[in-house]
Amino acid sequence: MLNKNKLMMYTLTGVLGIGLSIGGATFALFTSSATNEGNSVTTGTIILKAKRDHGDYVPGPMFYTDYLDPAGKHPYDVKDVNPSGEAIGGWAPGDKIQRTMILTNEGSLDAKITGLKASFRTTYSQNVPVIGERAISGGLTSGDIYDEFISKANVKVSIPDEGILLYDGPLSGLISTDTDKYTNLLNNPVLMGTEPPFEPGPLNVTFELSLDKTASNKLQGQTFIFDFGFFAEQVKYND
Repeated sequence: MLNKNKLMMYTLTGVLGIGLSIGGATFALFTSSATNEGNSVTTGTIILKAKRDHGDYVPGPMFYTDYLDPAGKHPYDVKDVNPSGEAIGGWAPGDKIQRTMILTNEGSLDAKITGLKASFRTTYSQNVPVIGERAISGGLTSGDIYDEFISKANVKVSIPDEGILLYDGPLSGLISTDTDKYTNLLNNPVLMGTEPPFEPGPLNVTFELSLDKTASNKLQGQTFIFDFGFFAEQVKYND
């Protein structure tokens, strides 16, 4: 009886031994690894810069009132006077104001200008030489008077040196409640990146603002403060 029990124990041990051998074989896979360290990729950039500096007394916005330039001669109140470098003495229906924004691309990728927008604000401050900081407030951003202004103020944007028209229409056509939405331009001029041959270089974009003669008396004495912004996209692989 004892021998029989002992034989059964050996039999079980043999079965367990076979099972362990099979399990061990399934994990006996040769493995190895190698690492290549320090890989890096630098992405290209588009860095769009805008400025307006014609040697004006106030080197800030393209269009500004006499409050920001108390020494100005206000040529907009006189016919056929070059407005560059002077403030707006008083904008009347029928007047046209022309100024230039200089666009450059300091990034590494070539870019094309595809969008333009205008956004209104209630205040603006400017550091005026000798005088110090001056602030304008009370800019309208809604209401009937605001609606009339953006519909009666026309904006023509072009690059005269190259005969390229970008936009010609009411100011309202450049405004959107979506902060990321820009109005598509009629043409898409290219701003080359910082790699050679560095052409065509900066773009001298001319803005011509005109107030329609049908503007009503409601606009008298009102303040409107707005910003112009361009949008650029990479040229490469962009149809």
